[in-house]
Amino acid sequence: MPEEVLAVLRELDRADAEIGAALVEIDLLSAEVTSVRAKAEELATFAARLPHERERLAVEQERARAEASNAQRTLTEAEAAAATADADNRRAAERFQVRARDRVSATERRVAEAASAARELEGAASEMEIQGHELDTRARRLGAALRDRPRLAEDAGKEPAPGIEGIDAWSEVARASLYVARAQLSAERDAVIRQANELGALALGEPLTSLATAALRRRVEGACRDG
Repeated sequence: MPEEVLAVLRELDRADAEIGAALVEIDLLSAEVTSVRAKAEELATFAARLPHERERLAVEQERARAEASNAQRTLTEAEAAAATADADNRRAAERFQVRARDRVSATERRVAEAASAARELEGAASEMEIQGHELDTRARRLGAALRDRPRLAEDAGKEPAPGIEGIDAWSEVARASLYVARAQLSAERDAVIRQANELGALALGEPLTSLATAALRRRVEGACRDG
C-alpha cells in the first residue's frame, strides 16, 4: 500500500511542479502585459495633452516676443532721450535707460526660455513617437507569445490593432485571459495538494493539512524506507 501511494504521490508531485512552472510563466506574461498596458496609457495621456501644450507654448512664445519687441522700442527711446537730455534731466534719463536695458535683458531671457520649452516639447513628442513604434513591436511579439497557448482565450493571442488604442484594447483582453488562466491553474494546484495530503495522511496514519507535495513525498519515502 505505501509503495502504491508513493507512486501516486510522485505523480502528483510532478503535476504540482508542472503547474508551479506554468504559474510562474503566467505571472511573467501578466507582468509584461501590465507593463505594456501602462506604457500605452502613458503615451495616450501624452498624446492627448500634446495639442494643448503646443498651443500654450506658442502663445507664450508670441507673448515673450511681443514683450521683447516693446522693451527694445522703449530702450531705443530711452537711449535717444539720454543722448539729447540737458544737464538737469540727464541723470533721470540715464536711470530710465538702465531700467529699459534691464527690461530688454529680462524679456530676451523669456523669449529664450519659451523657445527652449517648445524645443523640449517637440523633442519629447519625437521620443514618444519612437517609443510608440517600439511598444507596437513589443505588443505584437507578446501577442505572438500568447498565441495558441492552452487555457488562454483566442483573442489574447491576436495581433493588436495598430496604434495605442489597439494596444490598449488588446492588453485588456490579454490581461483578463491571463487572470482567468492563473485562477484555473491555482485551483488545479489546490486540488493536487489536497489529493496528495489525503493520500499522505492515509499512508502516514496522521492528519495532514496543506503540506507541500514535495515535502509530503519525502516523508512518505522516508516512512517506506523505515518500514
